Amino acid sequence: MAARGSKKRLSVEHEDWIARKYGGHRSPSSGGAGHDAGDVRCYDEYGRPSLLIECKMTMAKTRPKILKEFEKIAKEAWAEGRDSALALRYFAPESILADTDGWVDLIVRRVGDDSAQA
Repeated sequence: MAARGSKKRLSVEHEDWIARKYGGHRSPSSGGAGHDAGDVRCYDEYGRPSLLIECKMTMAKTRPKILKEFEKIAKEAWAEGRDSALALRYFAPESILADTDGWVDLIVRRVGDDSAQA
């Protein structure tokens, strides 16, 4: 295990936490091996692969704009007794994620609102 408080240790702890929240398993190589992509693997109730999660974290001193936007949305949603989500749309026709019109649409939610183990 990496040294306490190190970035590597915090990353592993994040991956373990996500794995617990989503009922998955952290990849032993943490996505570092060519045959072991991603950080957390989840399976459905029949044991079939269902979700591959890549974990990213930052300890930057300033909050990114997306986090500030999400905080605003969360405050508004909670005032109405609702969960919050942020819809992102990118025009990237070359992306494998793009629809037939070239748009990539994503939804961002808090883990606590999204996971089965919340």
